[in-house]
Amino acid sequence: MVTKEEVRHLGWLSRIELSDEELEKYTAQVEQIVAYLDTLDKVSLEKAEVIKARIKFSELREDEERAFGADTLGTKYRKDGFVKGPRMV
Repeated sequence: MVTKEEVRHLGWLSRIELSDEELEKYTAQVEQIVAYLDTLDKVSLEKAEVIKARIKFSELREDEERAFGADTLGTKYRKDGFVKGPRMV
C-alpha cells in the first residue's frame, strides 16, 4: 500500500508542492500503478519465445556525422557554445 507520506516525499524529490486534494488523487493513482506492476510480476514467462532480430547488424547502415542546419534552441539560450539551463538552488 502506498501512503500519502510516500507520495509527499516523491513530490518533494520532484520539487513539486502538492495540495491535500492532489495528494489524495496521486496516492490513488500511484497505488493503481503499483497494483498493475504486481500483476505483471505474476505473468509466467516460461512458455514465451525468444524474439530474434530480423535484420543482422552487418546489414545496418553506417552512422554518418552530419551538421544540423538549424539552431533548435535559439541563440538566447546559448552561452559559450553550451545550452544555459535554469539555476538550481
